[in-house]
Amino acid sequence: MATLGLVTLECHRRHDLDSEDEPQITVDGITVWNGVMGFRTKADLRPASLHFNSRAEMTLLAVSGGKPRQIGDEITIRENGNPASVSFKASGTWYELHFEVS
Repeated sequence: MATLGLVTLECHRRHDLDSEDEPQITVDGITVWNGVMGFRTKADLRPASLHFNSRAEMTLLAVSGGKPRQIGDEITIRENGNPASVSFKASGTWYELHFEVS
């Protein structure tokens, strides 16, 4: 069993150009973090963490008007061999998520 610790989420380009974004991080279909972010801001996600066996599927959603929209591809996190961060990109939107697996 491994522990996925979310560290920071950085907004390089936001989804909603008229107001702040409402990003939501899900792991294996469960919301583990949500917040409000502006352009070029960084959110400290600690102490958000969860345990998983062998692999976990992570998704970033942008919630607008109560409707979630997936940003980029679903990312597979494994017990080892992960990069230090992953990017979620879609049609001008770009978020970078830093995390740790122990």
